[in-house]
Amino acid sequence: MSVSDNNQYLAMLDDKYPFNLFRPECNGTTIFPPHWHNDCLELIYVRQGQVELHIGGHSFIGQAGDLILIGEGVIHSGYIVDGPPDYYTILLDRSRLASSDFMNVASRSMLTGRLHLPVVLQTGNDGYEACTAIVRSIIEEYVGRRAGFELAIKSYLHVLLLELARAYGEQAGGKDARDEAAKRSMERLKEAISLIESRYTVRLTVGEAARAAGMSTYHFCRVFKHAVGRTFTEYMHLYRIGKAEALIRDTDLPITRIAEQTGFGTVQYLDELFKRYRGCTPMQLRRRPVQLTPSSRTATNPPLE
Repeated sequence: MSVSDNNQYLAMLDDKYPFNLFRPECNGTTIFPPHWHNDCLELIYVRQGQVELHIGGHSFIGQAGDLILIGEGVIHSGYIVDGPPDYYTILLDRSRLASSDFMNVASRSMLTGRLHLPVVLQTGNDGYEACTAIVRSIIEEYVGRRAGFELAIKSYLHVLLLELARAYGEQAGGKDARDEAAKRSMERLKEAISLIESRYTVRLTVGEAARAAGMSTYHFCRVFKHAVGRTFTEYMHLYRIGKAEALIRDTDLPITRIAEQTGFGTVQYLDELFKRYRGCTPMQLRRRPVQLTPSSRTATNPPLE
């Protein structure tokens, strides 16, 4: 897998409406594994609960009411704190969104220019009230799905981008506070994450991952834990368990076969790690009844308060 292949959600966008909204499903303790979107800006609005977030080397707990801003190409991951949070994700391709309508070059460049975004906007921060009001309107349209809701969302997104451009665009005099060396480390880390995702079925050492990132093993372990919020070994376990869980729920493959296909090798090792991270065995998980996820209840969500 090349770095560009980790642009995970671009298949969810189209030329007519180059944006999408969704309520992500949790996979055990992982809400979403480390990934990035080369061409898409992502916004997360937390409605209820908490979420452990790691974004571009910044780690924090997202709270209800927070608006999380994730720029193009920034590595980010999320994990459960106490229980699955209730939040919406907005994903949009700024260039395609701005180009899909008639507007002059100056207007388009303002919406697509470089943004120096804060990682999170909270109550009291400049721009919080304006941006969250727009985001809440977008979610209202998405949940209600009245006639023309896509066009309404598209219009709101243009206004939201304008607010962000005025506050955090290059013309606003914003400065990138991230150290350039740290940014280069984050870029090299993408190679290691892509290697993990392509090699999870076989043995992969921390030394091999470090070499893929062009770092010493010691430096790689520090950078990886800082960016992902988990050690290399912990992340490998979680990634493999996530793949195994999908096969357990969605296929009739024998557990022995699933253990082999997900890099655990033996059922005993898969059982041990499943009990550690999921609190049950793979067979116990398979016997559980299927439960509705938050995303499957989207159409009946209560209105935003």
